[in-house]
Amino acid sequence: MSRVGLVIPPLPDATPNLVLTGFMATGKTTVGRFSAEILGMPFVDLDQALERRWGASVPQLLRSRGESWFRHQEAVLLEEASRLSGTVIATGGGAVLSEPQFRRLVHSAVPMVLRAEVAELERRLAMGGERPLLDDPGGASLAQIMAQREQAYHRAGDLVETTGRPPRDVAGQVAAIYRGRSGGPVSSITLKGMGWQSEVLLGPGAAERIGEVVIRLLPQTRRAFLVVDGGLEAATIEGVARSLRSSGLDVRIRQQPGGEPAKSLSAVAAVWGWLLEAEAARDDVVVALGGGALLDAAGFAAATYARGVPHVNVPTTVLGMADAAVGGKTAINLGGVKNPVGVFRHPVAVVEDPGLLGALSRPGARAGLAEAIKAAIVGSRLVLAQLGEREANWLEGPGLSWLIEQAVRVKVACVQADPEESGVRVALNLGHTFAHGLESASEYSISHGDAVGLGLLAAARLGAELGISAAGLGGEIRAALGRVGLPVELPSGLDRVAVANAIRRDKKRRSGRQVFIVPGPTEGVVVVDDLDLENALEPLWGLEAGSLEETQPDGELSAARESSR
Repeated sequence: MSRVGLVIPPLPDATPNLVLTGFMATGKTTVGRFSAEILGMPFVDLDQALERRWGASVPQLLRSRGESWFRHQEAVLLEEASRLSGTVIATGGGAVLSEPQFRRLVHSAVPMVLRAEVAELERRLAMGGERPLLDDPGGASLAQIMAQREQAYHRAGDLVETTGRPPRDVAGQVAAIYRGRSGGPVSSITLKGMGWQSEVLLGPGAAERIGEVVIRLLPQTRRAFLVVDGGLEAATIEGVARSLRSSGLDVRIRQQPGGEPAKSLSAVAAVWGWLLEAEAARDDVVVALGGGALLDAAGFAAATYARGVPHVNVPTTVLGMADAAVGGKTAINLGGVKNPVGVFRHPVAVVEDPGLLGALSRPGARAGLAEAIKAAIVGSRLVLAQLGEREANWLEGPGLSWLIEQAVRVKVACVQADPEESGVRVALNLGHTFAHGLESASEYSISHGDAVGLGLLAAARLGAELGISAAGLGGEIRAALGRVGLPVELPSGLDRVAVANAIRRDKKRRSGRQVFIVPGPTEGVVVVDDLDLENALEPLWGLEAGSLEETQPDGELSAARESSR
């Protein structure tokens, strides 16, 4: 059996984090929550994250494990938190001592240090709560510990005084400073490779800049061929066309079917015919406006017409924004198989504006949310924790925008490192081997989002049985799926033989061997090949309604199943 671990590279900057640090009892958690509320951003308290991870309070962990162990775990969480964006993050009081990790956390963030006078801290600490570092009779005093950290705090960020001030007042000051330093609502990320470059614009109002982006990146372009999902509202189409026209472009519009019908050979041939009739040339641009399937198909049409016309992706669905729009994969379906024909052709730009999502139906949003959960498992498990634990409406507003941004950053990091999926980008296929089998066998009555969610659960169960993935990860994934309305059980009546046959035809096979991707122990994934397909599918069948099968917490596949190989 072959196993290859893949770790996700550092993620690109986008919306800056707001990082709050400072000595114990300066109010980091309370001020952080209020600041997040004011700014409409998620809040992560790293001490609380550590407590959830280890199932004990910070004082208990310090007493039972010791300060050296605690600082190591704190550094691990600082590293994980540095992979977030657009998040209010409260650190522990000693986080500044983990200097390399803390520097990475505050790089491109807006860091602030909450402080208070010694007398004020003593008053707050006397109000209750265990503080093992101060309770040790032979340890340093409060003033001594503060003096030891003073220089580190001064280097960490701007000082914000909290003495005698209500937390909401402090939070208002912190939020105002952040707004003044975080830049506008639209973030820009650039990908570069051999002979290609792609710019990603993220944020509210990004759609208004489509024409400006096209002219800046393609100054010779005079015509834009706008391929749109026929199900979109006229106002959405006209808004994008207006932005293109405002930059002096001649705009031609063609409506195409949305969803999987967009990815048929006949639908793509219709786009080819339209471009041919209009005498489209390689200095024109194709702008794709719609969901992930339409972006795939329009990108494939642009990539293959006249040996390649530049194209721009403007996604209008959560799936399109979270996954399909970025990365240069273009493909169509053939012979009942999903995506067997396609080419890598990176869009010159991707414009992602949450305002284009409109009123989302729950089924319509679920596909993208499944991809966002996948990205969290692969690239930032603190995002997965937020999904499973934080009460929020993940189908709209700031929460949805935040999730999309986290998923895009993971996708960009993988694509930048591996543009044509020969290395780390393979990690983004987590759950998809199972998912494509479910979609194909059900003749697509199981949606992509539902299939990916179930595939993620199956992959985590398989990984736990192989002794690779953490035993509790499946429960975290289940909680996250449930929170966004994705199913956690297989529908009844599924044809197991059809699922297995579809997986055998999956394009991710290597030298005739089936490839399965499972979550890594703490991050990334592990690619496993040469598993017996029947045994590898057992974790999937264990998701059938009423099944009592449980994954093994440790070790390889059970001896009974191994003996059947």
